[in-house]
Amino acid sequence: MAIVDKVRPETIERMRGVIDFYMLRGILPVARSWPKKPKPPYTPLQAEAMAVFSIICGTMKRLSANMLKVWREGSEGKRSQWTDTYKGLAMKYWKKNRSISPIALNYEVVEEATKFKVKWDILEVFIDPDTPEKEYTIETELIKKDDILKAPKPIYFTLFDDDGQRLIAPYILFEEKP
Repeated sequence: MAIVDKVRPETIERMRGVIDFYMLRGILPVARSWPKKPKPPYTPLQAEAMAVFSIICGTMKRLSANMLKVWREGSEGKRSQWTDTYKGLAMKYWKKNRSISPIALNYEVVEEATKFKVKWDILEVFIDPDTPEKEYTIETELIKKDDILKAPKPIYFTLFDDDGQRLIAPYILFEEKP
């Protein structure tokens, strides 16, 4: 890997397939040798992992503007970008369960008389191309209003499955409206 002074689009196109230019942590232009894709024959597990990774990359464009903003804010000041965290959560879930994790496309905090709830728009995609994807909304109880005064600040929330494994959702800062 080498730090470069500046990267022009014509240089990127000319060196495509040989040298990969990208922004390290979003601020420092660097160049490296073009990543090598493993050559066939793949093991069945490798082929499935590549298919899952491809599916996950395709779901990123379906996130709402609200969710994108939260993912980006959550990666500020960290080494990894939000896209790396997103893909990492998906691949960890797949490695443990051999299925694709439900993906939070959007959220909304709803205030009720005694508590706060979160409405999540969820997308479920499957490795099998013949299985149709599902989109649905779930509600989770976030916190009771009485407990807000007792809870240490700041309060963050996200989604976990029944086994306690994190789903593909960012950590979201809970901000109480006055």
